[in-house]
Amino acid sequence: MEQDIEMNRTSECSNLPSLNLTIEEDASVYLLNGGISTTMLVVLFSILAVGIPGNLAFLYVIARVPYMRTTTNVYLASLAMADLTFLLTSIVQYTFYFTNPVRTHLPTASVVGCVGAFIPQYITYFASISMVSLVSHERYNAVCKPCANLGQGNRVKRSLKLVAGSWLVAFVLAGLVMFRYAYLFKFCAIWPEEEPYHSLPIQLGYCVAGSHWGLIVGHVLESAVFIVAMVTNAMMYTLIIIGLSTRAKHKLQKDPVTPPSVHALQALQVRNQVTRMLVANGVVFFLCQTPFIAISLAFLCETLAGIPSDVTYRKYVLALTVCHVFVFLNSAVNPIIYNVTSRHYRQSFVEAFSLSTSRGGKSNANVAETEPNNCFALTVK
Repeated sequence: MEQDIEMNRTSECSNLPSLNLTIEEDASVYLLNGGISTTMLVVLFSILAVGIPGNLAFLYVIARVPYMRTTTNVYLASLAMADLTFLLTSIVQYTFYFTNPVRTHLPTASVVGCVGAFIPQYITYFASISMVSLVSHERYNAVCKPCANLGQGNRVKRSLKLVAGSWLVAFVLAGLVMFRYAYLFKFCAIWPEEEPYHSLPIQLGYCVAGSHWGLIVGHVLESAVFIVAMVTNAMMYTLIIIGLSTRAKHKLQKDPVTPPSVHALQALQVRNQVTRMLVANGVVFFLCQTPFIAISLAFLCETLAGIPSDVTYRKYVLALTVCHVFVFLNSAVNPIIYNVTSRHYRQSFVEAFSLSTSRGGKSNANVAETEPNNCFALTVK
């Protein structure tokens, strides 16, 4: 029986190159630590248990509460869809990866292929960057140029077109990044004779670039898009914060006697509160993504320096695992940020999940509607 099993294992590698890992120090590089794998799966499933209900709840709130159907929330709903897709597709890949005793892409790639294994995460990655940037731009216009877009027709319809265009661009960029994972390289590992190596799978596979330039293009796109977006958003955040901080001062200088209407003050309060929430949301997004991009840049630099990719991977594999946790966490925390930082969003969540619509919801709806459309309310100073 053991002889038959050995013959089957040998037949798996009849046409594949072999890798000599008979030295334990070399073999250990390809092994996953059982404790780390278990910890990672527990952490990731815990994040999933928070992220899936949270994002679904936010989408339900937008569908249930009429005054939440604003331009800003069109972008945030699209971001929630991107987060849900990322969480669900990533957990499948992580489950395949961390339940295997060795580091290999083969279990996932043998089912959906290398492109199928990685492209959903990159589509949602680029779509998320687009949504965060669109939200920042919308907030920038609301605070710094409140009358700039009044003549552009239906703002929600326009935002839907921008969302569709952003997803299309995300598909294209993700397709280009896939040059980095285009080829499934399979080989046979020659393990040491003693346990625990004797029972390990001998056929391993890794999704690699089809060419040196494919690897460079993938890393450059992944990093460059993020860096450009981060710098652009940081500039908008700075201008938004400056704009918000000077409004009270300008109001006193312009008209210290006649106060603005209660309705205008409510609209400004909602706008400022939501703006601060969205700036916080964007900052968290870029902070969580930055470590992963730093690793990607390190890979790019070492690739350009001529260092073999497998050597680089061994160097950064632990850091890369930790960075994935932050990326995963980022897709789960947005609804929490909304509720923690904005009373307006907390009220909408309460209203959506209550049995009947409260009168307070009606009042909030009127306030919210003035936020994108009433130029006078937005320019009260």
